[in-house]
Amino acid sequence: MDAILTLDQFRSAFQSGGLRSVGVTASGGLFFVTAQQRTGDRVSLATTRGKQIRRFRDAGKAIAVLHAMGARKVEVDISDWTPGQAAEEGRRRPDTAERQRRAHAAAVHDAWFRAEVEQSLREADAPGAIWVSQDEVRQESAARRAAWLNLAKAGGNVD
Repeated sequence: MDAILTLDQFRSAFQSGGLRSVGVTASGGLFFVTAQQRTGDRVSLATTRGKQIRRFRDAGKAIAVLHAMGARKVEVDISDWTPGQAAEEGRRRPDTAERQRRAHAAAVHDAWFRAEVEQSLREADAPGAIWVSQDEVRQESAARRAAWLNLAKAGGNVD
């Protein structure tokens, strides 16, 4: 069995010259990033936590990973590639669409919130800005609470 390296380990080995060659190897419908170390041993790219070999459904994405770390010559071995198996072997993530929707909604909310804060800061820094002291706010709040309590005791509408 080949040794497996996380992306950081793989990148460090590549950039330090510890890899003789890098490549993409197909098996079934999946692709794997592999390399041959200067010692002659084979290594494969692992998942983020380094527990399993990283699998790609798209050879282009595997090559893009190698390109991003600086590889300009990549060996591609598709002798064991079975294109029909790609759909069967690929792990599907039914929660991905919902997770992406939530991430998009969070990004939209974050942009809105930041715009509101910026607008508030511009208003606060404006020359004609009117500032209200904390004591004034406390007094006004106490008066409103008292009015609401009196209205509630009288059976009126509290809204």
